[in-house]
Amino acid sequence: MRFARLLLLPLIVIGTLSGCAVNMADIHGFNVISLEQEKELGTKFAAEIEKQYPVYNDPEAQKYVDRLGRRLLTGAREVSFDYVFKVVKDDSVNAFAIPGGRLYVHTGLLKAAQSETEVAAVMAHEISHAVARHGTRQMTQQYGYSLVLSLVLGQNSNMLAQIAGELFGKAGMMSYSRDYENQADFLGVETMSKAGYNPQGMVSFFQKLDTMGQQNPSALTKFFSSHPLTSERIQRVQAEIAQLPPRTYPPVDNTDLQKIRARIK
Repeated sequence: MRFARLLLLPLIVIGTLSGCAVNMADIHGFNVISLEQEKELGTKFAAEIEKQYPVYNDPEAQKYVDRLGRRLLTGAREVSFDYVFKVVKDDSVNAFAIPGGRLYVHTGLLKAAQSETEVAAVMAHEISHAVARHGTRQMTQQYGYSLVLSLVLGQNSNMLAQIAGELFGKAGMMSYSRDYENQADFLGVETMSKAGYNPQGMVSFFQKLDTMGQQNPSALTKFFSSHPLTSERIQRVQAEIAQLPPRTYPPVDNTDLQKIRARIK
C-alpha cells in the first residue's frame, strides 16, 4: 500500500501544481522529468517528427537558421541542452520546439517574414518554451508522469509515435497553457533584446500574422491553434518591451534572409 501511494505522489503533485500561476521570471518550474530524460525523449521525438516533416534539403537555409538560433541563445536565461535548429519543408507559417532543445522552422515562416527580426521573434518565443521546459511540463500534466516516463525508457514505441504526431506532427500541434504562452512571450522579448534584436519586431510580426490569418486562415491554422493571438496578448508584449532598459539596437542585415526566401520560392 505504501509503495502504491509513492507511485501516486508525482501525479498528485502534478495535478496540484497544474492549477498554479506561472511566475514569468522563473524558468525552473516544477518538473518531474530530469534534464537527461528530456534529452532522451527529444531524441526519440525527433526521429518521429522528421518522418512527417521532411528536413529541407538546402545547406544555406539550414546554416542561416542555425546561425540565427545560436545568436538568440546568447540572450537566453539558461542553455541546458545542445540545441538543434532545422528547417522543415512546410508552407504553413510556423515554428515549433520539442523537448530537449530541438527547434524546427517551417519554410512557410521564412517565406512570410520580411526581415530577420521577424524570424527571430518566432524563434525566440520557441526557444523560450524550451528554456522553461514547457514541453515536458505540459506533457506530464496532459498524459501523466508514468506514461511520459515509459516513453523515455522506450517501453511503448507505438504510443511514442502517436503522441509525437498528436503534439508536434502533421496531425496536430501542442497547445500550451495561457501561462506558458505568456511566459514564452516574456522570455522571448528578453532574449531578443539581449541578443541584439529589437523586440518590437515580435509585436509587429504578431500583428502581421493576425492580418494574414484574416486573409488566409488555412496558412496560419496551426500557428493560431498553438499560439492564439489576442489583442490582450499583443498589449502584454508591448508592456513588457516598455519595461526593458532603453537601448539602441544595431541595424539588421536582411540580405541572407532575402537570398533564402528566393531559394525557397
